[in-house]
Amino acid sequence: MVSRGGRSKGCSNCRRRRVKCDEKRPVCSQCVKRKLQCDGPKDFTWIDQSEAYKSEQVPNTAVIKTAIPLQLSSKAFEADICLAYTRKNLLRGGPVELACTMVEHYQASATNADPGLTLLRKSILSLSVTFFGSQHRQNDIMNKGYHQYGEVLRQLNAHLARPELQKTNETLLTALSCMLLEIFLPTGPTNFLRHQRGLDALAMVRGPPVEVDRPTATIFHGLRILSIVGALAESRPTLYATEEWKQVPPIQASEAGILQHHIFTVLADCTELISRRNALFALEAGTESYGPFLKKVDDVLGNLEALFPLWESLNRHQLAEVAEQSDMAKEIGVSNHVSATAYMLYNTAYICILQITDSLFPSPANVVLQNEAAMKIAKCLELKEYELREDASQSNTIAFVATKVAWQALGRFDSPGGRKLAYVVKSTMNSVFQEPCIQPDTTLFTQLMETVPVDRPSNTGVPGGLG
Repeated sequence: MVSRGGRSKGCSNCRRRRVKCDEKRPVCSQCVKRKLQCDGPKDFTWIDQSEAYKSEQVPNTAVIKTAIPLQLSSKAFEADICLAYTRKNLLRGGPVELACTMVEHYQASATNADPGLTLLRKSILSLSVTFFGSQHRQNDIMNKGYHQYGEVLRQLNAHLARPELQKTNETLLTALSCMLLEIFLPTGPTNFLRHQRGLDALAMVRGPPVEVDRPTATIFHGLRILSIVGALAESRPTLYATEEWKQVPPIQASEAGILQHHIFTVLADCTELISRRNALFALEAGTESYGPFLKKVDDVLGNLEALFPLWESLNRHQLAEVAEQSDMAKEIGVSNHVSATAYMLYNTAYICILQITDSLFPSPANVVLQNEAAMKIAKCLELKEYELREDASQSNTIAFVATKVAWQALGRFDSPGGRKLAYVVKSTMNSVFQEPCIQPDTTLFTQLMETVPVDRPSNTGVPGGLG
């Protein structure tokens, strides 16, 4: 190989000043001495002359070989980088990690294009790109993700109009990933609720799983959590409050998984209680007619309190695996982030039941108990161990609903506890919850909801929901 003859390889400053450049890298001595900004010496261009080529006529149809770059730009791997980051920090475990696995090596082509997988890949990428841009304060990447999300919504609406696509795992996962984007990176204050109602409608069309394989069980486990969260937010009964859907078994056989499953069953009962309470208010019934309803509230509270020994057992077992507890963990009696997640969920259900009771018979004692439970949630968020968040998708969702309930119980910004919780959420959750960016397609799920109606809230302003 030989170098190409020609102009000096010196930096632009030395060539402009017509002085000898020592071509030192990364900046030359002349520029350092004169405190100039140096762009460095020019690179050499090499010509391969090791092989002689015969001069011959080449037809116009000949294939021309192009040079292959030695190093690809990081732009070529932008989607993979965003997906890997989001999968590690937001989506470990649960149905969306399943979706990531399904689309990881899928490349659509004209011969093997699967419409469900193609749309699922787009939805996962839109969530990943938006989350990556948000966490790294790169608005151009975040806005790109939001625009991808808008396109996903338009295509999802078209899929929902096709009966053969309504019941597939791919469609459920696509809608679920869109809902997660609206939870953590919302385009509007209540848009995630529309996604949740659509997911309930899709689940009703499909029916409760009978013979459950692992992927299907994972999907419906995630749907159950989000359905209950959405129903609490809208003060309406969840699909999973019915006996038919209560029979869906827990996906996790671990002590923590079974406990969380039972606490979510209590929260599902709370959605039914809130709906019945609102109906009593609408009828303007007297307090003498509250008897049967209060009996049901006491039964649900009893079911929750019966689970506390299970949490104590979980906490003891987790404590045995901890090398050293933090001071805050000792203060609230929580061993680690696994125990903290279950403890947050327990106190969330406890606050919901107290709010229902207090809405019927207001009592300062109930307010004190609510505030104490809300502060326990705030302290769990502060735990350094909780930041590990193994099985992050579920833990983040539990943190979301627990924070909403605690936020309302503490009086939002009107109390020191509410302001403390706001500070904790901002620091611990790393500002995951963002301001709205775009307005999505308002017709999403419209056709499906007409064929499979889902109960709407009778009064979302009544205390007891998530607000």
